[in-house]
Amino acid sequence: MTTLTPDQEAALLAELAAACREAGYVVEAIDRGLEVSGGEEEGAFYLLPDHGWLQARCLVLDPEDLDEARDLTALFETVARAQFRLIGCRFGFDPGSGLWLIEDLYPGFEAGKVPAVLEQLSFVWDALEDLFETALSGTVPGEDAFDAAFDLEAATPPN
Repeated sequence: MTTLTPDQEAALLAELAAACREAGYVVEAIDRGLEVSGGEEEGAFYLLPDHGWLQARCLVLDPEDLDEARDLTALFETVARAQFRLIGCRFGFDPGSGLWLIEDLYPGFEAGKVPAVLEQLSFVWDALEDLFETALSGTVPGEDAFDAAFDLEAATPPN
């Protein structure tokens, strides 16, 4: 594992903040990293450095959302189906803070490309939001619903 010195981590955070601000995001320092948002009405991303890696994450469902569900079985099956589609990121679940969409960036990533990662996370969340609402009501969305969420058409056999 790569361990960054406090000065290296501060430089990394400064570089990330500059890249995100240049892309039009609002950036604030938080305890372990940066909070990045599109403004007051937009959701936030969290950039958290860890041993040279960077975790970019956004909250998908908070504990209050999860409390509304009678059972989380449909939600977890929906998460598994979404993950199976190789969406380019992963999910993390913590009972205390909720369901997160996460991208892990390897040591040496280019800070200037982080805004594109945030756009990817936004796209995935926007595509899956309605499916997760359905899952919270206890219904696992079908494959057609996943295809529609990502604007895909079902494959047809060749002639």
